[in-house]
Amino acid sequence: MNNNKWLFAPLLLSAASAFALPQCPQPHLMEQRFEAPSFETGKYTNWSNRFITWLPSFHMIHDEIVAVGKPVTVTAKFDYGSVAHKDLEFETVKFYIRGQNDAQWQYVSTATTNSDGKATLSLPGMSAGQYRIYAGVPADGSGTEGFLTVVEPNTEAVLFDIDGTLTESDAEQIGDYTGIDYADAKDEAYTLARSYLDLGYQPIYLTARVYWYAKGTRKWLSWMGLPQGYLRTSLSNETSLFRTAEYKTEQINQLEANGIKIVRAYGNAKTDAEAFIKSGLSASQSFTIGKDAGHYGTTPILNNSYADHIATHVSNFPNANCQ
Repeated sequence: MNNNKWLFAPLLLSAASAFALPQCPQPHLMEQRFEAPSFETGKYTNWSNRFITWLPSFHMIHDEIVAVGKPVTVTAKFDYGSVAHKDLEFETVKFYIRGQNDAQWQYVSTATTNSDGKATLSLPGMSAGQYRIYAGVPADGSGTEGFLTVVEPNTEAVLFDIDGTLTESDAEQIGDYTGIDYADAKDEAYTLARSYLDLGYQPIYLTARVYWYAKGTRKWLSWMGLPQGYLRTSLSNETSLFRTAEYKTEQINQLEANGIKIVRAYGNAKTDAEAFIKSGLSASQSFTIGKDAGHYGTTPILNNSYADHIATHVSNFPNANCQ
């Protein structure tokens, strides 16, 4: 029996004024690094899994943003092998949670992966803040960490694509994936992202990278000196290759339905531009860089650098409407 309602007594939503400003995100808390929770290793539930767990793991948790008080389901994906990407099928995993002010991880529940290597964690409505989720595999001791962000209505955010937008080119993702090298950043990309963080905006990283790139992407963000969450990757090659604009449009609409107010978005591809405009962002809110800058009516950023853009469009941008 799942007793989450008792485990989450300290986290449950408390009454708040409907007129209060949203909480500002706290990048320094998002950037903290924690040791994985300790849990006992055990036997394999599915004995055949022992033949894949010697391979490198590419586990990931699909980050979620949810409105205050709204239940949410978090999905973890377990995958082994840089080439085969074999799913961890029908295996026991353990979920843990850690709030931004918690001193330690809190065990939540045990789940079993399905035939696609996915396990889910259902959580009740919680108060606003940044939460870490950890999912561990007792059979081999591996695991993965992700972010759950609980927001109040009209939490202002700035959205960034990654490849060709924060990185120099789309091809740079191979280095992150293989661990051979970190992707080169676009000129002044760090300053661009950090400027909005300093102004109090929630960062959103929305990429069409497929899920097994999440591990390397988080490492790259940390290497850049940027918080790892909220990071949203695609869960299938088909989506990444053939449904990119549709996928990003859906994700933006979902974010806004959960209380996020995207004030600006940055991309480089035609699919980014299409998603920004189709999701209801205005041309003045939608920025594109690179060879397709200005596509679909978006505002172009010239010279493949953010230097001039920061001076003319960011340095005088107001603080986020938060407290």
